[in-house]
Amino acid sequence: MTITKGRLVIVTISREYGAAGLAVSDGVAQALGYALLTDDLPTAVAARLGTSPQEVAARAGAEPPLAERVLGGLEAGTPEAVGSPPASVLDPFDADVRREIERSVRERAAAGNVVILGRMGSVLLAGSAGLLRVFLTAPKAWRIERLCESFGFTPARAKAEIDRVDARRRNYARERFGIVWGSPDGYDLIVDTSRFGIDGAVDLIVAAVRRAQ
Repeated sequence: MTITKGRLVIVTISREYGAAGLAVSDGVAQALGYALLTDDLPTAVAARLGTSPQEVAARAGAEPPLAERVLGGLEAGTPEAVGSPPASVLDPFDADVRREIERSVRERAAAGNVVILGRMGSVLLAGSAGLLRVFLTAPKAWRIERLCESFGFTPARAKAEIDRVDARRRNYARERFGIVWGSPDGYDLIVDTSRFGIDGAVDLIVAAVRRAQ
């Protein structure tokens, strides 16, 4: 971790599906007084491309925060893109969307003091000064139980959703960036939300940021 005292900080949070990424990210942003970059991004990108936020979200191949938005008690979010094609077969507009999303992430990060959820921020911003890269994980059984309790899913449906979403994130990381999604060498801090809970995960991340400042 390369954060130095007094430097503007960028916190990127990646997560396994159902590991409470949105709730933790929101808690970290509030505790630190930072901006939170998640679902407002398609709006900004849509304005640049002259299209709708819904179209941007559908084509972005982004993480689907719908379930985590409800779990975190937030109301607004980007709908999950279903069946997005791999990066290698994107049509030109899809490529434009992803390029603009990546540019927006970099531009916002340049201002510092921001929590960026998903969007492959840990990869896009690798090497940036003041960067703390976090990965949230939890045993699949815990994530299945969480989804079942929150949405009334059957265990089979919850497992299928977890497998599908995590596989898409893994494939996107490999095809777009040539990396192994979730590999420990890509992060500064890995937190098991099943062990520490949402509040505990927030506390750990905030402590890491404050210790490094």
